[in-house]
Amino acid sequence: MAFLTPKAMLLPGGTGSGGAAAPGWPGAWLWSLCVVLLCLAGAPAAVATPSAEYQIKAAYLLNFARYVEWPAARLSATQPLRVCVLGRDPFGGALVGLEGRQVNGREVRVRQLEGADQAGDCHVVFIADSEERRLAAMLRMLASRGLLLVSDIDGFAEAGGSIGLVTEDGRVRFDINQASLQRDGLRASAQLLRLARSVHGARAP
Repeated sequence: MAFLTPKAMLLPGGTGSGGAAAPGWPGAWLWSLCVVLLCLAGAPAAVATPSAEYQIKAAYLLNFARYVEWPAARLSATQPLRVCVLGRDPFGGALVGLEGRQVNGREVRVRQLEGADQAGDCHVVFIADSEERRLAAMLRMLASRGLLLVSDIDGFAEAGGSIGLVTEDGRVRFDINQASLQRDGLRASAQLLRLARSVHGARAP
């Protein structure tokens, strides 16, 4: 499995599986590197600047959604996929640029939450590092609600989140808490589990 690069997702006319780059697009060398690392080798994406880091992380959110299965009662074939941010949004315009994209035939909707109590209609929730002090309480509140919880807070997967994004040696990688996924009725594909830096908790039989 190859993760899509942010260039393929964010540029007009991107198809989600490639697409031509606009001539002279800034940072094209970085995304060329991402193509090599992600599409050919399945390796984590390189990080050059904070803005580039969160473009990459935004792309990861969509690709996690591609390779995680929700129960039909939680996410039907006709429902939009709602990607929500809880806390101070670190993505800039990167997530907004994904509004209306397709993930497994579902239209992506992006929403900023004012509090954890608003997460009921979401499917993917990114918890920003501004919420680190309240993380334990938030994880308890959001548990067992069929949510894919993602964050780049240190130790997020170990603390009970679904997927923790980790920047290691200048590259974005991720850890998976399989027990948390199973608790929420979610199923990660074998490809996604293989690409993870580490997998915590019980594995699917």
